[in-house]
Amino acid sequence: MEVSPVYMQSDDSEQDRPAYPRVFPTGEARKSDHLKAGLCVDFPVSVVLPAGGTGERTGLQTPKQFCPFLGRPLISYTVESFERVSWIQTIVVVVAKENTGLMMDIIQRFQHKKVLVVPGGSTRHRSICNGVAALGEQRRPAAHKPKVVIIHDAVRPFVDEDFLHKIATAAKEQGAAGAIRPLVSTVIATTSEGYLDHSLERAKYRASEMPQGFTYDVICEAYQKCTESDFEFGTECLHLALQYCGTNAKLIDGPPTLWKVTYKRDLAAAESIIKETLSQSACLITGGLEAAVALANVLQKAFGALDMELNVTPDLMGDNGRYLLEDWNFIKVSVSFPFN
Repeated sequence: MEVSPVYMQSDDSEQDRPAYPRVFPTGEARKSDHLKAGLCVDFPVSVVLPAGGTGERTGLQTPKQFCPFLGRPLISYTVESFERVSWIQTIVVVVAKENTGLMMDIIQRFQHKKVLVVPGGSTRHRSICNGVAALGEQRRPAAHKPKVVIIHDAVRPFVDEDFLHKIATAAKEQGAAGAIRPLVSTVIATTSEGYLDHSLERAKYRASEMPQGFTYDVICEAYQKCTESDFEFGTECLHLALQYCGTNAKLIDGPPTLWKVTYKRDLAAAESIIKETLSQSACLITGGLEAAVALANVLQKAFGALDMELNVTPDLMGDNGRYLLEDWNFIKVSVSFPFN
């Protein structure tokens, strides 16, 4: 299968990024980065985000992944949640061909640096397959074929590093891993005439969610062995790994924030969570003064004790100013010195 990924020009360094970490929503207050320093992996991990949906179920002309929230498209929040994870090397965003230009504009505007854009297929599995194939064809200098591929929905922006770490490590050990959640409604089967046939015992079943992780070899083999029926009608990647590779996925209970923006009412809920998260995180501008930096360090520890996010930046110069004002609630510390 041939795909034509669109690569962002990058030297894979962080030098031209804004000198502050931008916000991403998880639905819960985040701890400062220094409290998460222990999370790391010793193998290459990449991500595939299928984003080729048309937004039919929302009833909107704009596909939901491109709907704006506080001046920023939903997909940008999802990409940002993965870019902030240092051990994730590449994020493949798979979009409909007609939306390639729009996605490239989003990447440029919000300075996403780990992203490559790949044209999608006619179905979900075809799009994911294109994204996985692109990872094997990368030409970026610092990129390596991933050991683990995480597949996630572009319209699930609320995912945190802790859970991604669980998925990635379980996938490496088992070959496949996926998030699950309890069923909230009873599932029933109907007859062809529209009558009740039987119902499932809800306690025995779980809802399959995203993210899901696979070793690169497993997901590649699964798609190589797929039938046309799988590509046309299938939706579950874990099932492909089991059916074609004999890989029993490790299932991990996920947090309630893994829900997917599907219907129009979900758009308002997502915006509310983003606003709440913004109120629980802040960026502190010190002006580079030694006394202000010392105070900032004290405040950062206090915020961390409250499970809140506080990041520190020295000034509003250059890109810092533009993006800080777009993305953060912020505190400016003014320090007055007595004169002798």
